[in-house]
Amino acid sequence: MPRYDRFTEELLGFLLTRLDDESDLEHLVAHEPRRISAAYFEGGGGRAETRGVMFTGCAACSRIPPYTLFPTHGHITVPAWPCPPVRALALRFAGDPEYRDAWRPEVALFASGRLVHET
Repeated sequence: MPRYDRFTEELLGFLLTRLDDESDLEHLVAHEPRRISAAYFEGGGGRAETRGVMFTGCAACSRIPPYTLFPTHGHITVPAWPCPPVRALALRFAGDPEYRDAWRPEVALFASGRLVHET
């Protein structure tokens, strides 16, 4: 297994030890984490430049078309990993003592750090 941040590795380990249905494992593989780069525009005060941010995203949900330039860092609307489908997969184990509330679908984040399900 590749090395990711601790949060990612903990959730992957949690799911891999609990999922026993082949279709659930295939679903997890389809939404595997990977390192992704997103470019955004930063301007103001007489300067303008393109910057990039690296994040752990989902192979299925975090696809960024080539040459995409987001207007600002806050406008990066690409789901970070764990994406909502992986969080929903983990939710069935919410009663497990090792389940973490930070894995709940309602706290899914975009790569910009904003909540996917803002209220």
